[in-house]
Amino acid sequence: MAVPPPDQVCVMGQGMEEEIPSPRCLQHCLSPTSLALRLESEDGIDCYGNERDVLSEQTKFYNNKLLSDVTLLVGTDKFFAHKLVLVRASQVFERMFTCKQWDSHKEKEIKLVEDSMCLSVFPRFLNFLYSCHIRLNIDNTLPVLVLADKYNVADLRNVCLDFACYYIIPKVQLKDVFHVWFQYATKCYHQRLIQACVQALALKMDEIINSAEWETEWMSLDKDQLIEILNSSCLVVKDEFDLWQAVEKWLLAHRDSKQMTVAQFANILGQVMDSTRFPMMTPDQLSQLETSTLVEKHKDLFQQPLLLAYKYHALPLSTRARTKEFTTKSFLLRNYSSLRWDKRMVIPRLSAIQKGSEVSIRFSTRASSFPAQTWEWELKVHPKGSSANQEDFRVLLYSNVILEQPRPVEYYLALVNSQQLLHSVSGRKNFSKARYSSDTEMEKKVSVTELMQPQSPFVVDDSLVLQICLKPAE
Repeated sequence: MAVPPPDQVCVMGQGMEEEIPSPRCLQHCLSPTSLALRLESEDGIDCYGNERDVLSEQTKFYNNKLLSDVTLLVGTDKFFAHKLVLVRASQVFERMFTCKQWDSHKEKEIKLVEDSMCLSVFPRFLNFLYSCHIRLNIDNTLPVLVLADKYNVADLRNVCLDFACYYIIPKVQLKDVFHVWFQYATKCYHQRLIQACVQALALKMDEIINSAEWETEWMSLDKDQLIEILNSSCLVVKDEFDLWQAVEKWLLAHRDSKQMTVAQFANILGQVMDSTRFPMMTPDQLSQLETSTLVEKHKDLFQQPLLLAYKYHALPLSTRARTKEFTTKSFLLRNYSSLRWDKRMVIPRLSAIQKGSEVSIRFSTRASSFPAQTWEWELKVHPKGSSANQEDFRVLLYSNVILEQPRPVEYYLALVNSQQLLHSVSGRKNFSKARYSSDTEMEKKVSVTELMQPQSPFVVDDSLVLQICLKPAE
């Protein structure tokens, strides 16, 4: 038997190796003096039974006449229930059974009016209140979630949301994601579910904004739904200008169909613009945007964002990295499919990566030659330290082809989250046959300890997100 440290004694619980014979006691770490005082005190030491056994026993009372003090009428079915169980699980039931109208009822019976799709799943919902257990599938999860929302059963709501995000959204047809799950999620402000739906839609966003098949869905978005989509960096689109053209079409259609006042439309336009990433457009695209009738009519709203975008493109990469106003969401890359000088990269499942491991990410950029060609690159990341030094968060940039001619470039690398650029580095490097790699020195900005701390701002859904911009050096 292991001996506890001399400065503490552990009182262990059932199912655990016991240092002191104290069955069914929750683990506590107490000094010998504190233990003696607690043993002799009136309050004593907290001890607990087996929660699973309690739930298993309580499940026997589901739809059981024994001690039932309320009957629930749901459609054509009757359920024998117990107010204590219902009230414990739901504030809605608590208010229902403690109101004065309930006290005046002679028959302890209540009729619940449910949506037709919820009738068949009500037994599962009610059983969960007794057992904390439910079987979910693609067909029944949404009706159960509707009931969990209606009766404010937080535990069941979280179970349904987790199940939908991880098992349903990635599997169902994209039209179902849009028409069923995205609509319900935005209606009920389920942010986790909204993000899961947007991530699913993001993979086909180029098709959604450009194909006739999706035109009805795109134009049917309300303002908040559109902004939820625009706030995502996961969108796979040709470029920001292509996305803006679809947004502009939505804006003009809603302005004309709803006959808004100029002030009302300006308010919506301003909110949509806040989620548009104008600096990610090229200078030529910005110039083209300025000629549109929408910009001409609302010059006061567009002036500042466009000036900031032009400033971003006018400055060298080293200055961009030092400019604080270039760290907001407007300067986050999306998953653009056109050949550019920049790229967004994601390292998923960060928690599963071993210490000292190297993660390689290959990507292409434009080349400085004409006609347009590509340069091939590789980013080698040591997110949990390198084999040489496990404290260094190292990122190295490699030219991924044998170079016949030297390739002088500037680089601008940033660690980002879903809201902003967090840390960035910049530099110059002449890639050649002899020297085809460069340490970006990101480890001087952030350490492995900072990266892996609990609730780290650098980690987004167990993923690490980087973005890089390259430019031929003058």
